[in-house]
Amino acid sequence: MFLFKSMKNLKNSIFILLLVTLNSCGTAIKTLVGFKNPKVETKESVLSYLSEVEEHEITYFLKADKIADSATVYKNFLFGFNSDLFIFSKNGQKFCYQGTYECSGVQMTSAFKDFEENYAPCLNDSITTLDSFLDKLVDRNGNHLDRNTLPLAEYYIFQSWNKYSTSSKKLKEEIDWLHDLKKSSTVSIEVILLNTDLLEEWGLEKNGELPIKFRKEGKTMNLTFGNLPLKQQ
Repeated sequence: MFLFKSMKNLKNSIFILLLVTLNSCGTAIKTLVGFKNPKVETKESVLSYLSEVEEHEITYFLKADKIADSATVYKNFLFGFNSDLFIFSKNGQKFCYQGTYECSGVQMTSAFKDFEENYAPCLNDSITTLDSFLDKLVDRNGNHLDRNTLPLAEYYIFQSWNKYSTSSKKLKEEIDWLHDLKKSSTVSIEVILLNTDLLEEWGLEKNGELPIKFRKEGKTMNLTFGNLPLKQQ
């Protein structure tokens, strides 16, 4: 789970108290090992990368309501830091973890092993529904998603991923781990991959890069963002 302490200016410092990886609960230092400056990608480059990791995997993408808009780009980019699980029933209700473990890996495992004991309809997030969440996403061709787009299942877990925060080996391990959880699950759950790389179609410069500097301050990690590589109008 991560915590923003200050976000007055998205171009200035963003403080992350603790980050957790998909299947382990490490410190921010451990999680940021291998973290590279995010580069501007195309859907084609992302899909090619994913195909090399797991040949038959499908991923969806975040759309940009405004092109070349800093707030929109940062909002999409920061979604990739979110360790909360986005779980919805086939009827559109969002479900929240009811246990005490903050580790996202434990929460994910609980979803597949003992879903009804560990998850219940969210009480404090009645606005977010499956339909409203899908409205933020597009497929590889830019088509909007709806429930009919998704495979048949009782529940859906949306898992974000990107190229800059992990290695291809680690990504493969995480995807394989999710497949293993699904195989042993007694509940019908589908995991939907959601890419959060910076996309050129958001109005960013081809081959651009977002510089990020890290500085550890006690138990807190300070991330300072450079200028977004916005495409010149």
